[in-house]
Amino acid sequence: MKIGIDIDGVLNSQYDFCIEYGTKFCNEIGKYKLENLNVIDTTDMFLWNEEIAHQFWNTYRKELVMNLPSKKFAAEVVQKLKEEGNEIYIITARKNNDEWFPEDLKNVEEITKRWLENNHIYYDKIFFDVKNKGNLCKENNVDYMIEDDSKNLKTLIGNTKVIVFDYPYNRNKEFEKLIRVYSWYDIYMKIGKEKSKKK
Repeated sequence: MKIGIDIDGVLNSQYDFCIEYGTKFCNEIGKYKLENLNVIDTTDMFLWNEEIAHQFWNTYRKELVMNLPSKKFAAEVVQKLKEEGNEIYIITARKNNDEWFPEDLKNVEEITKRWLENNHIYYDKIFFDVKNKGNLCKENNVDYMIEDDSKNLKTLIGNTKVIVFDYPYNRNKEFEKLIRVYSWYDIYMKIGKEKSKKK
């Protein structure tokens, strides 16, 4: 089988990062506060305007991209899935020269590959700058895609089997029937369960 894996929010804990560093940033600039936990975007979390959001990400994006560790047991489970004969595809919207990345992160694709290596995350192929994950999964016959972002979940439905990494921002009714997971070993068990159904 081919298994697609997102990075931010799936291989790492971006949601917790945004809350922790976002509240730190509010304290540093002496205004704004955490307003909404049911969203993925820091602008909506803290009701920042775009200028403040850029200021935050220019200050802390490097910490997210280079230093935030992978989720507990992510590397271990990905390795097990590979050893069982699956192909691992990393599928991300990250791209070089992104306006939301500071100057020293313009080559984020190489930095991301280094992060994956440092965190012992195996992959067969990596796709950057993916605007429509549903189309990519369909074109590459991806059997399962592990994703957290609602915008991407909408494009994936009907194009692959969708595994939703649970967060407050993706608990919409339209995603109720998808495979919902809460940890990397939960992913492993649920993929195993799905495989045994096919036998």
